[in-house]
Amino acid sequence: MNLLRKNLNGGVRGTLVGLFVVCFIFGLSARVGVEQPFIQHCLAVISDHYYLLYFMLLVFLLLCFFVIEDDNEAVILRHKTYFRYFVCKWLSLVVISFIFMVVQLLAIVISGIGLPMDSGWLIASGGTTEELFTVLSSIFASPALSFTAIAAYMFVGLCVTAMILMWIGHFLSKSWAIKIMISLYLLSAVSIKISFLWELPITVFNHIIILHHNLSSPHRLMITVVTSIVLVCVILWTVKKHWNRQLSFSKRQVRGITPYYCKELISRKNVTILGAIVVLMVAWKYLQSVGDISGEEWIVRLFSGHGTGSFHVLSFTEMLLLNGAPIYLLAAFIEKATTEHSAFITVRLKKRKNILVGILTSALLFVLVYGIFLAVLPIIGLSVMGLPIYTNTLTLLGLSVGMKLLDISVQALFIIGIYCLTGQITAGFIGFVAVNLLCIAPIAYLPFGLSSLSRISLPQIGAEGIASLYAILILLATSALFVVWLFADGYKRLPKN
Repeated sequence: MNLLRKNLNGGVRGTLVGLFVVCFIFGLSARVGVEQPFIQHCLAVISDHYYLLYFMLLVFLLLCFFVIEDDNEAVILRHKTYFRYFVCKWLSLVVISFIFMVVQLLAIVISGIGLPMDSGWLIASGGTTEELFTVLSSIFASPALSFTAIAAYMFVGLCVTAMILMWIGHFLSKSWAIKIMISLYLLSAVSIKISFLWELPITVFNHIIILHHNLSSPHRLMITVVTSIVLVCVILWTVKKHWNRQLSFSKRQVRGITPYYCKELISRKNVTILGAIVVLMVAWKYLQSVGDISGEEWIVRLFSGHGTGSFHVLSFTEMLLLNGAPIYLLAAFIEKATTEHSAFITVRLKKRKNILVGILTSALLFVLVYGIFLAVLPIIGLSVMGLPIYTNTLTLLGLSVGMKLLDISVQALFIIGIYCLTGQITAGFIGFVAVNLLCIAPIAYLPFGLSSLSRISLPQIGAEGIASLYAILILLATSALFVVWLFADGYKRLPKN
């Protein structure tokens, strides 16, 4: 009881009041322009996954966040063992979860007052709930039984979720617990937009809490139940046997100049610029998208770049912007990193080859960060446009991003080579623009700009080009040649000061 009174603090009570108000307003909005019986209205509200994922689940996670942190040692010692303390605290969260459900159900019931009472299924053709009610009516004999089952499943799911959050909060530091909670929530929130995630046999919060999310395939409910039982058993075992251990993700100290280079290159400013460039390109292709297109066609447009044997100003500018943003930032970093070296630093590093290793390592990580933006932001763009995301869509996106990163790596190695030869980073960047201008020549196997999908033979384009496998091999071979030369002779030409 003491733990329950402590956990029902002002923050929790305020969260419950907010839950009631928003749930009641949402319930009233569900009645606008819709004629349906009282029970089916309640069923429609408690089953709406937009409300459940984007508000209810978020509120419950926030509510748990107030109380998942362990109490002080004096409170724990009163329970004699940590396991007993953990169970008692979880039972207090079970009570809070019950209050949470009562508040939510009360708001839903009040929002439906005045609607006609009818115990049978009345499924309106073409309504927003037609598909859902059709599935539920094939399983449950009446809407009331379906409503009861969904509410009961949700209550049990909230209790399991609370235990998972307590477990994460105990065995991980607060910062890591927050990161994992946010990651699991985002995975739950985007799953309804990305069919690929929907098909994966993984269990996250939406499967644990929302019953009809487990009715999409014959084995989905069984996967959720088995996963939840195994997870609860693991939680109880680790809390009983290994309660005094905490996972640590402390960073190992890395010696040498590479960490310094990474900190300089992968700065908040540079990462923000990379993200802004990709957002700009995604938004530009979004504005250009007219008519009915598939997700694959939109990705082809985003990574189309520029073909060979002709010149189109807008396409060339798009290619130069998408390829050149990380190259420009990398060029500025290389000039700063090498010209700031004093003779003392060069001697301390013993070999100038170590400088090259530091530059190449930090450049590789920088390009990979850019790849994360290139992979994630187009998926968000597809979701905003309401385009379905299938396995083929993600395969094409992965191919496009992989080739783009190889292409950028080749061009980064090219400007590093020019810099080693001339000592002028401006010459390297001018050379970068020049080799991309070679697209006007009818050279299909030109490695610079080869990630442009307009040069690749893909069914989505309907034009001739080289096979993607050949393009990847060309980019890998070119990168290997540049790396071999840099370590054989190029590093010796790096500026001394």
